[in-house]
Amino acid sequence: MKKSLFVLLSYLLLTFSINAQDARELIQAVNSKFSSVQDYNADIHMKFALPGIKIKDIKGKVFFKKADKFKIRAKGIFFIPKDNPMKNIPKLLADTETYTAVISGYAEVEGKKCAVVNVIPLNPEQEVIIGKFWISVQQPLVYISEITTKKNGTIRTKSFYGANSQQALPNKMLVQVEMKKFKIPKMLAMDVKNSGSKISDERKKGEIYMVLHNYKINTRFSDEVFSAK
Repeated sequence: MKKSLFVLLSYLLLTFSINAQDARELIQAVNSKFSSVQDYNADIHMKFALPGIKIKDIKGKVFFKKADKFKIRAKGIFFIPKDNPMKNIPKLLADTETYTAVISGYAEVEGKKCAVVNVIPLNPEQEVIIGKFWISVQQPLVYISEITTKKNGTIRTKSFYGANSQQALPNKMLVQVEMKKFKIPKMLAMDVKNSGSKISDERKKGEIYMVLHNYKINTRFSDEVFSAK
C-alpha cells in the first residue's frame, strides 16, 4: 500500500514538473516574439455590444510603449477595461519571476492545438487572482486569455493574428467583460441613468470588438502621446 502511494505521488510530481516545464517554455516562446517590440502604433476600429449602453463605433489610433504605456486616441466616448488586455497580457507574462505556470489540458482553438496554461501569482497581495492562456503549441501565440482580478472579475479575450503574428500582435480582438464588475465612464453612467436602463444581472457580458491595422513598429515616437489630451 505504501509503495503504491509512493509510486502515485512520484508520478504526480513528475507529471506536474513536466507540465510546468512545458508551460514555461511556451510562455518563453510567446515572450520572445513580443520582446522585439519596443513600441507600436496602429489604426484601430472598435465596436461595442454593452448591455444597457449605446456607443457608436469608434475609429482612432492606438499607441503602446514598453513596459505598459498605452493609449487610444479617438473622438467620442468609448469604453475600455482598466485591466486592458492589450497591455496587461504582455506585462503579466513577461514577469516570469512573479508567478508559477502549469498546463492543465489541451484544446483546439481556430483549428490549432493549444495548451491551456494556468498562471498563478506567487504573491497573494497581487490584483490578479489567476490567468488562463490558450497558447498554440506549434506557433506560440495566445489565442484566448481569461484573467481574473479581485476588483474587476474576469476579462476574456480572443485574439486573431495576421501579418504581425511574428511579433505576437493581433489584427483582431474580442474582449468580453463582466458588466456588473466594471466601473464605466461617468458620461456613459449618466446616459444609462437617464435612459432608465439597468445592468443588474451579474451574468451579463459586454463585448468590445477591435480591429487593428497599419501597424508601425519601433518608430520611437515621443512619450508626449500618452500625456496629450
